[in-house]
Amino acid sequence: MQGKILVVSDIHGNIHALERVVESVRGWDRIVVLGDLVDYGPRPAEVIDYLREHDALIVRGNHDHAVAYGVDCRCGEKTHWLSVWFRENITSKLLDEGDKEFLARLPTRENADLGSIKALLVHAAPRNPLYSYLHPWLGDEEVCSMLRPSARLRGRGRGCDGVSGVYLVGHTHIQFLRTVNGALVVNPGSVGQPRDGDPRAAYAVIDGDGRVAFGRVKYDVDPVIRDLEALGIKGPYLEALKVMLREGRVPNPPPGVVRG
Repeated sequence: MQGKILVVSDIHGNIHALERVVESVRGWDRIVVLGDLVDYGPRPAEVIDYLREHDALIVRGNHDHAVAYGVDCRCGEKTHWLSVWFRENITSKLLDEGDKEFLARLPTRENADLGSIKALLVHAAPRNPLYSYLHPWLGDEEVCSMLRPSARLRGRGRGCDGVSGVYLVGHTHIQFLRTVNGALVVNPGSVGQPRDGDPRAAYAVIDGDGRVAFGRVKYDVDPVIRDLEALGIKGPYLEALKVMLREGRVPNPPPGVVRG
């Protein structure tokens, strides 16, 4: 794999944001996707079709896994109530068996040549590819433990000894680059549902020399909301999604909703 690599994550059924990102990055040679193609958004099938048509390299996210295997997403408590309802009532009905089989076959980790560098691709973190939250504010020791492929290796060596290389992760919906000892951690942020207070679609670009650049692009969220309304989504579910799309943040669950 050579040339300019467009790295995206957490699209969440938002085809409008995905198309805008791809159109805004000129001269890319390959798209890399760090999971969560589906849930929360109104067009999951279109996202899958679009990425397949563009021969994207994709790893499976926790929401992809939940839809494909009929299990819980194990996502954060502030979004769990919305995720469960949306998956059961919307996403699962919008995807056919072929779509779900495609998601089920996606790998949970992938080693890839990205120009002059090799990188490990996971949705969450190498220690737990589907569910660990590798937040940018974690201490070096905790980051290093999450970069090791198994919890059994956490006690080997001192500090970050033995942790090196390039790691591409998503899941947090927060765009960041972190260097810890010999490791470079890159999170492109979320295309379809940023949660860092900036509602613009987020992405990263890796050039042929291994340099990383972040980008954000504004897109029109109104068509996404109209699509959600056309699906019959109402009440607290629609209102929460509007806040997430327009403000780039997660609102508190409504009173009476059981978290977790």
